[in-house]
Amino acid sequence: MVTLARMEDMSLQHWLKGTLLPMKWIENVVNVPLTYNADKARFEASITWLPNFLDEGRGWVYFDPYGDSAYVLNSVPSTEQTTRVTVYNESAVAISSSNYTINYRDGAIVASGDTTTPQGVPTTIDFSQNYVSVIDGWPGENPPAGPVVAVDMGPYKKGPYQIGPGRVSRRNMIIHIFATSSSERDDLTEFIYDALYNRHLAVLDFREGEPLNYNGTYNTGWEGNLLTVDTNDEALFHFRDVRAEPISFRQEWSDLNQWRSKVTFVAESYRMGLDFNSL
Repeated sequence: MVTLARMEDMSLQHWLKGTLLPMKWIENVVNVPLTYNADKARFEASITWLPNFLDEGRGWVYFDPYGDSAYVLNSVPSTEQTTRVTVYNESAVAISSSNYTINYRDGAIVASGDTTTPQGVPTTIDFSQNYVSVIDGWPGENPPAGPVVAVDMGPYKKGPYQIGPGRVSRRNMIIHIFATSSSERDDLTEFIYDALYNRHLAVLDFREGEPLNYNGTYNTGWEGNLLTVDTNDEALFHFRDVRAEPISFRQEWSDLNQWRSKVTFVAESYRMGLDFNSL
């Protein structure tokens, strides 16, 4: 069973990681050595820049910028990047992307010829990595290095939308922000707040998968379709009562908790059908 709650929660997380944060919060890393891992039959990028792209919720950027280095703020792209990753052979010549597959989660390349390609051996790589880790829920005992954005769904309720069929769902959402300095906390908090204030988000249909497959490769079947139950559904997630709150630092707190804040809001969605979860 797949519920509306899961679709809305996933839509928010994917929007933050794939659409909003890459507008400003990514790092472009160049000329990184690739090392072949025979056990996994892939070329792996060396860790030359922190925070580590292997951290939970981080990885490489798998969507291109939209238009003039800006994204459509209320949607998630539907096609794989073509400018974020470039692989080079031993002569420093770019290898066509048709000759390898990218593992965006692990930072690795699977060559078409196992240890080589028709254009040579993958030797170095340029890539864009996510600077901010986006995770589902409160960080656990082994959290990723900061900065971290954690999406948490709180209490929610449903009520009548109009006379007749239809309901409105109101969910209390919290975005916890864990920064590495007070200035980064302030910048990241207001950036997210401004993106949420007086805006809405498309609710996407994840029943056929997410942008990335379980193994970190791009899901070629991903189309970014809106979630609809019937023709009257608008498939939108409206943000109400958006509030930003810096959290005062206490000396005994851990490094991750030193520079914290949260953005809270009520997310409303509307459905015309009698059964909200008839997905």
